[in-house]
Amino acid sequence: MAQAILHETEVHRQHVRLRIPIGAEIDGLRFTVDDWSLGGFGVLGALPQRRPGERFPVRLHLPFEDFELALEVEAELVYRLDDDSRFGCRFVALSAGQQALFRYVVEAYLAGELVSAGDLLAVHARSVAPIGAARAAEARPRRGLAARLRTAVGVLAGLVAGAGLLWLGWQGVRERWLVLRAEAAIVAAPVVRVAAPASGRLEPAEVEPVLAVGSPLAVIATDGGALLPLASPCECALLEWLASARQRVEAGETVALLASVDEPLVVRASVPARAGRMPAPGDPAEIRLPGGGGTVRGRVERIDLKGQLLGLAAGDPLAAARRPLLLVVRPERPLDFELLGTPVEVRFF
Repeated sequence: MAQAILHETEVHRQHVRLRIPIGAEIDGLRFTVDDWSLGGFGVLGALPQRRPGERFPVRLHLPFEDFELALEVEAELVYRLDDDSRFGCRFVALSAGQQALFRYVVEAYLAGELVSAGDLLAVHARSVAPIGAARAAEARPRRGLAARLRTAVGVLAGLVAGAGLLWLGWQGVRERWLVLRAEAAIVAAPVVRVAAPASGRLEPAEVEPVLAVGSPLAVIATDGGALLPLASPCECALLEWLASARQRVEAGETVALLASVDEPLVVRASVPARAGRMPAPGDPAEIRLPGGGGTVRGRVERIDLKGQLLGLAAGDPLAAARRPLLLVVRPERPLDFELLGTPVEVRFF
């Protein structure tokens, strides 16, 4: 059966008096409170073991349909009738949560609203949440140096990993769009062509690995029986004979190719004529040596257009346009002469 709620208007009281029945447990005895407010409560009954002015704990019970809400408060006995038929108490040092709960009940009652258990619990939770949060923050132990170092190391590792991913992404874009690879490349030297001074039979001489200027290279036996010496015009190494021994050669015919050893080696590289980005003289390049020889930085020295000019001379401009371009790359540090004729990889930036 629903309990009756009565309201009486009080004119000489600080707080509104309510007739909402609640229970009060004092010294192990439970009383029915028929008159209470935010200031205190009155009970029809006897409390012989207490005297006015005494303070004691009180457990208030607010009954609902399927449960009741209990509050622990401190009260002070204000009066007790001589015939022990009634006594009154006032609340002492109510907490912020208890005051908010009582205030909500009073305002809801005066507004004619039905006070539900859920509403009461929500109000109580809002009032005590800031206090609980502050106490939890105070109770939270301070992080030690080791924990802060672990956090810092974790953040640093995340930054390093992110930078690594960005670097890998940039390298992929760079290799795909900004780097041009040579189709073929070889270590070369300035080539000197040696021509026969007259018509006759070629008689090669025994040559040293490195020829000094004026060193004997061969002899041309002319048709008249004269022997014309053929000397090295530079400090060179013999690359190739273009005529066999005792073969007849004509005057001005190239019979040998020499490589100058007193000039630094270069790299000759071919790139497609239709490359999206064509290197220009002065552009940087990277030479990758075979066999784990490392890499050498270099720069484009010039573009050799002999192939294109030969195509134009042959009367086929389109064929000339399709010929690969030959680039001469000058390494920033000298290459060992033993690398002469070695295929290498070249990238242009």
